[in-house]
Amino acid sequence: MLILITILMLNVWAIPADDSVSPNINILDELVKLRLVERRMDSLEKQIEQMRTENTALTTKLKTFEEKTEREKVAFSASLSALNDGFEFIGPYAQATILAYKNAITNIGNAYNSNTGIFTAPVKGVYFFNFVVFNPHAISTGVRLLKNGNFVVAATDNPPNLDTEDTTCNSVSLILEQGDQIYLHLIENRRVYTDMVKRNTFSGHLLFAM
Repeated sequence: MLILITILMLNVWAIPADDSVSPNINILDELVKLRLVERRMDSLEKQIEQMRTENTALTTKLKTFEEKTEREKVAFSASLSALNDGFEFIGPYAQATILAYKNAITNIGNAYNSNTGIFTAPVKGVYFFNFVVFNPHAISTGVRLLKNGNFVVAATDNPPNLDTEDTTCNSVSLILEQGDQIYLHLIENRRVYTDMVKRNTFSGHLLFAM
């Protein structure tokens, strides 16, 4: 504002004496106009500052949304073993035993631990789980799905008859809190078989967060 007034005064002083009283030059009118310009500039500066504040808030919300979206990308599939040849029997055991599906085919979000066989929910939501049990020999097999140590569903199969190979499976959708754990138990006194064909699998994914 001071600069504008100074420029105006210099222009006035530069006018010949005879013109200083000319009706075309009205210092008060010019000062009023400059004051209006100043007010408009102040208003614009306030608007710009408000836009900066809103932009910062939007950036923070976007970052939070991106982090939440990243946490909500959850999906895994694992087979009981990663054998390239041969086969392996697991069990029978006198007590139910956690099955560690060691060959993680997919593990988006790293919520499944292939060393322990335990899936830990990273966020609250509805999850879908599926497991397949293959049984080729004359001994019963069976697997239970547990949530935090509590039985949910199971899949069992008695010794095969004429076809010598049987497959059983089950699936379930569950509401999980963050930190809830899901895993599979080999039922006591049952046996499970695995080989390079990878017919015993455990899978799950987040349907939607809550």
